[in-house]
Amino acid sequence: MTLNHSIVVGGTRGLGRALVELWAEGTSAISVVGRKLPDASVPTLRDGIRFYSADLTKFETITSTFDEIVKVAGPVSRLVFSQRFRGTGDTLDGELDVGVKGTQRIIDYLVSKDLFAEQSAIVVLSSVLGQFIAAEQPLGYHVAKAAQDQLVRFYAVQLASRGIRVNGVAPNLIEKESGREFYLKNPELKRHYESLIPLGHMGTPRDVANAIDFLCSDRAAHITGQILTVDGGLTVLLQHSLGARPDIRPI
Repeated sequence: MTLNHSIVVGGTRGLGRALVELWAEGTSAISVVGRKLPDASVPTLRDGIRFYSADLTKFETITSTFDEIVKVAGPVSRLVFSQRFRGTGDTLDGELDVGVKGTQRIIDYLVSKDLFAEQSAIVVLSSVLGQFIAAEQPLGYHVAKAAQDQLVRFYAVQLASRGIRVNGVAPNLIEKESGREFYLKNPELKRHYESLIPLGHMGTPRDVANAIDFLCSDRAAHITGQILTVDGGLTVLLQHSLGARPDIRPI
């Protein structure tokens, strides 16, 4: 698979930004799409990385933005979706519109215009909350992530004949840059979380980026329609088993 042009939707912050930083170590052109352009204080990674702002709820904005992206950097080799609803109002409508329908709009448009390179890859950043429930997250986030997982499977079948592979990555308990200060102030909570994870430590944004990179690479050439969980083994351990483990003590 050629790696001439990669697009990261939602790549200006969080896990999407970590992926951009990983791919910046290579030489391919990278187009980053965000709700707004990054702050001027954010350091430029290297030449060949371009940033675009787009409202994913508006089809006309998507068409004009992606037409320009492909015109500048060429057909899409790797396409990653890491966007999330950041607005106000009904989170169910917002998450579905941005996370699910926004993804659909972009894929359908690029396919309709034949803007993918040969043997290309799509990865959707999902979450274990597509299957499980976290009380601190709203209904819309859970429903959108479950829908994204099914979107991955649907497009994996629909686009296979075009040589386009579609997969998802589902992280859990990742210590993001935005949460680092919180965990520094709450070390007991971090230790408790890590005691629940079979591998014994929380994941990092680079762990998630590495998983996405793998699914976009030739090493995953025969993998499509899969959701790869990145959580240190947390979701494979039954809840009642935690109480039976002598190495786990409540805080």
